Amino acid sequence: MRTKVLYCVLTAALFSSASLGFADGTADVSAPSTSPTTIPATNINPRYATPTAVIKTLAMAIKVGDSRSICRCLVVRGSAGRSAVAAFAHISAASEKFSKTAVSALGAPPKGMGTAFGSIAASMDRLMALLPKAVVTIHNGVAEVKFPASATGKGQTIYTRELADGWKVDGARLLNLDRPGLVESDIRHRAKQLNLLAAALNQTTVDIQTGKVTTWTGLEKDMELHILESEAAMDASRHVRAQAHVIDASPPPAAK
Repeated sequence: MRTKVLYCVLTAALFSSASLGFADGTADVSAPSTSPTTIPATNINPRYATPTAVIKTLAMAIKVGDSRSICRCLVVRGSAGRSAVAAFAHISAASEKFSKTAVSALGAPPKGMGTAFGSIAASMDRLMALLPKAVVTIHNGVAEVKFPASATGKGQTIYTRELADGWKVDGARLLNLDRPGLVESDIRHRAKQLNLLAAALNQTTVDIQTGKVTTWTGLEKDMELHILESEAAMDASRHVRAQAHVIDASPPPAAK
């Protein structure tokens, strides 16, 4: 079931438990001091005043599909990283709108799809419920926020960084952009893939709104079609890029 798979993949991307190093190599958590919060400066927005505050802000933004707020909560380095964050915010917003539109127009999803449609909001609710119990370790402007284990799985760890305008969630670690061997072109490719999937979600949303899709079975077929179209677009993009590399690598023609 493609719809369910898409939601599972998106949910997994939202809060990964991967513990990889920072892309810029500044993650130093040796000899840490432990504190649940820091004293906020008077000119800092309360939503970013502490590590736990920004995590709550991000979770709420993901839950309602507020792409601008999602971007404001995350910090990354480089244009490729920023494009990945923007794509992540894009698909989060598209998913929220798609889910609300589908349930509003088609009614409660059938058995087997209900979990998929409620997974993102439910995950954010669980995260916020566990937030007061999280242990925050702060060292050199880096906060490691460890969540306790729950009935739904093992505890998660989210990293935040202190900037001039408050605490922000480390987007490189959250979205696994600092995985060893991952180069800038890979990050841009992932961002493009997320944007194409978001486009598929948005098109299916339009099809529901215009009456083209009237049943859950029809929704799955429609979604499948748009995902295949997105995959075809990705394949075409890879082919064009590969051809460009071949042309660039080809020696110039011999002079006559």
